[in-house]
Amino acid sequence: MRLKPFQIQMVSQKILQTLKTRQLVILKKSEPEVLKKMEEIFTADLKIEDALNIEAEKLLEAYTAKMGDKIDRQKMFQMIKKQLIKDRGLVI
Repeated sequence: MRLKPFQIQMVSQKILQTLKTRQLVILKKSEPEVLKKMEEIFTADLKIEDALNIEAEKLLEAYTAKMGDKIDRQKMFQMIKKQLIKDRGLVI
């Protein structure tokens, strides 16, 4: 995961604070409960993306084995990842 737990916590706090300051949300639960749920969702989404990256890397390795080093690995990785996202209907 690219973000550490304390970074996820900080981002979640900043988002919640901004939403509250702009009066865009009314909390039905306590702030700590809302923050905990936000962090859980954020972490779950990051784990999904990590798994997607691992799968894209495996597919890239398979393509590289077939095509050799004639491809731009970063560009091909992004193309594979984009296709996996599309095929699975994910929003990342």
